[in-house]
Amino acid sequence: MKIKQFALTISSILLAGSALAADISLNFQSSNFTGEQVYTVQKKWTDTVEKSSNGRIHIDLLPLDSVLKSSDMLTGVRNGIIDGAIATAAMYSGEDPGFGLIGDTISAWNSDEDILKFYYGGGLEVVDKIFQAYGAKLIGVSVTGSESLPSKVKLEKVEDFKGVKMRAPSGPIQKLFARMGAAPVGLPGSEIYTALEKGIIDAADFSTFANNQKQGVHDIAKYPIYPGIHSSPTVHVIMNLKKWNALPEDDQSFLVEHFKGMALESLLQAHYEDRIAYGEAIKEGVTPIAWEQKEIDKVRAYAKAIWKETADNSEIGKMYYDVLIKYLDSQGML
Repeated sequence: MKIKQFALTISSILLAGSALAADISLNFQSSNFTGEQVYTVQKKWTDTVEKSSNGRIHIDLLPLDSVLKSSDMLTGVRNGIIDGAIATAAMYSGEDPGFGLIGDTISAWNSDEDILKFYYGGGLEVVDKIFQAYGAKLIGVSVTGSESLPSKVKLEKVEDFKGVKMRAPSGPIQKLFARMGAAPVGLPGSEIYTALEKGIIDAADFSTFANNQKQGVHDIAKYPIYPGIHSSPTVHVIMNLKKWNALPEDDQSFLVEHFKGMALESLLQAHYEDRIAYGEAIKEGVTPIAWEQKEIDKVRAYAKAIWKETADNSEIGKMYYDVLIKYLDSQGML
């Protein structure tokens, strides 16, 4: 009887421990698909939440389109369909065009590191305030690395874009390429390879050089622009605001600090893998195109006009624009 009673006691303790381990269980969705370098980094950090929190918090990271389309993820977070999302705010430009500027501040930055400096130099508070008005809490940001631009034709200057059919996400980046003379097409990332292969598009503003190399995109589009001619997008980690507010303060602080690590790894891993992929691509006959600074400056002139136009037509865009200009001016980057 004593042995049986002891066994029952141990079972009760283990069950209680399991209940505690499942105390906070969350479902986040990424705007990246399984196999992408950036998704792998995101999954690593969401998976380590449970271990790092001593089993208190568990996050399942769902890949692209598994529950919602990327454009619907902010609404899904707000309504509790998913608990959180990891995606650039540019995906939510359908909610307000200001999100397009927040997520993809085209040609604002001299380096990927500048994005993180901006967010930890005042940008985080403003963007968090904006997200909270939409029922979400901004937990952190990360950078995917500069996007290359795989192309089937040589694009060496702004004028070369005239008439080029190219994939570009909606928002400021699509406006940018339209002003450069291209014919932008909105396509999900999963359709880019086929669209290039079939001639639906000639080029694509999409992902890092390493990811495009891994996916075989350079087999078709052998003239990638690299480094990219506009800044990287910013990835935002958001969570349902009501669920966030229900968390103890120590768990809130833990999540904010935890995802700072993901920001650094995303940036460093992307740069590391790009350089390796670049060497491989050269050996395979790919011809990367590096632009002269004077041509990049032309792109930035178009971009700055688009920043201002977005701010003039969006309250949240204006909030973001004001802190952006203040930051760039303080760093001598205007």
